[in-house]
Amino acid sequence: MLLSAAFLAALDLHAADPGPEDVTDFPSLEAHAQALARAAHVPVEQDLDSFFAKLNYDGHRRIRFREDKALFGGAGDTFRVEFFHPGWMFKKPVRFHQITDEKAEPVGFDSGLFDYGGLEVPANAGHPAGYAGFRVLAPDSFLDRRFEFLVFMGASYYRAVTTELGYGISARGIAVNTVGGAPEEFPDFTRFWLARPKPGDDTFRLLALLDGPSLAGAYEFSAKPGRTTEMRVRGTLFLRQKVEMLGIAPFSSMFWYGENSHPKPYDFRPEVHDSDGLQIEIENGPAIWRPLDVGRETRMSFFQAEKLKGFGLAGRDRDFANFQDLEARYHQRPSVWVEPVAGFDKGAVVLVELPTGEETWDNIVAMWKPESVPQTPDEALRFEYKLLWHGGHEPGGLCKVAATRRGFVMDSDDHLYVLDFEPGMAERGKAADWTPEARVRVNAGAAEVLDARVMRNAESGGWRAFFKLDVPADTALLELICELHDGPLVISERWQYQWRR
Repeated sequence: MLLSAAFLAALDLHAADPGPEDVTDFPSLEAHAQALARAAHVPVEQDLDSFFAKLNYDGHRRIRFREDKALFGGAGDTFRVEFFHPGWMFKKPVRFHQITDEKAEPVGFDSGLFDYGGLEVPANAGHPAGYAGFRVLAPDSFLDRRFEFLVFMGASYYRAVTTELGYGISARGIAVNTVGGAPEEFPDFTRFWLARPKPGDDTFRLLALLDGPSLAGAYEFSAKPGRTTEMRVRGTLFLRQKVEMLGIAPFSSMFWYGENSHPKPYDFRPEVHDSDGLQIEIENGPAIWRPLDVGRETRMSFFQAEKLKGFGLAGRDRDFANFQDLEARYHQRPSVWVEPVAGFDKGAVVLVELPTGEETWDNIVAMWKPESVPQTPDEALRFEYKLLWHGGHEPGGLCKVAATRRGFVMDSDDHLYVLDFEPGMAERGKAADWTPEARVRVNAGAAEVLDARVMRNAESGGWRAFFKLDVPADTALLELICELHDGPLVISERWQYQWRR
């Protein structure tokens, strides 16, 4: 009798767990994610018909969504959603619901939504169980034309554009064991709940379920397109098992080479990258600019912060002449800035720079690593942040690092660094011959700083700082810092650079 009572109680508890059809808002999604986290992980089945599974890149891109079939397309001049067909490297099905009148209605797969572009799909080919992802289009009146501004596709990855800048950096829901020694995991957004928009809405809202071997999570996204595309991200994670590292607000970018890279690949383009630096601001602390670079080994950098104001990967160089790429248009890739709202109390910004020999894959990762995380599904890890996709975050009135160049001093093995700063607020009202001071120090490693000086850059209207380094033969790694000063006052970002032999 006792066993029967316990069994019935377990059945009642299981029946009370909310399912996908019960999700209509963020609290109900949290409850659903926690219930999943208390059970063993069930991988998403990839039962995709072999015809679609074997498609190559060219074949998959021939399958186009029919523009007149968009979800919410009949709701007037408002946001619309178009789906991606599974195939090629996107084989996992993603399920969808639309939230209308506080009800979640399934959005099933429909082959009639697609133009197969002349592909000879076998008559007996099985339909996919879901879609591969989706994109969101702004109301046509927003720009008086079709404007796709947001895409979710692949694991927990998503990207956004602005009215002026194209696709580049990829964000994702969470990073699991990117550093720390354990195998990295890539949880998936397995389900989405799309809130039905109304004419006049300037923000598109959606819910997403994250699921992976070590955790399950609830996410809410609110996205507003514009010259700056603003997103507000709220997340709650429940861990099934212990993890070595969690990365909050992670995003990835590509850096093959830049103006500071040596040696450069044999390529006609002067620079090839989405982003050229990591930017960090800490309350009552420095505003840091860390130029990106890659070498033969993986580089990992940790920037401790107790009160983080924000961080992001930025593409500051907007001059086409420095890229010369008419197709990729790297000078028009967006920067991304994370502005914490909650859950960023104590931890570190982590930068991972992976070696690469080409431009196809993202090799730069930035994220926030909290100092401690829960280790059971009974404890929730909650966070919230703003995600800004734009031309770049301005560091207040500080002189901003515009370029980093380096090489050898002529007829010497000393290293020469040349840093360009845009003008800031501190020089206003100064005498015409006033010049700030460059203070350079070696924060880690052995080297001697020689001949640090600053001169006015008449071409840019800013400042150019020079310094030389005498690096001993047995030094393999240096952490360098340079700031512009007006007496005791710091008037620039903190340029912080890692040199490796």
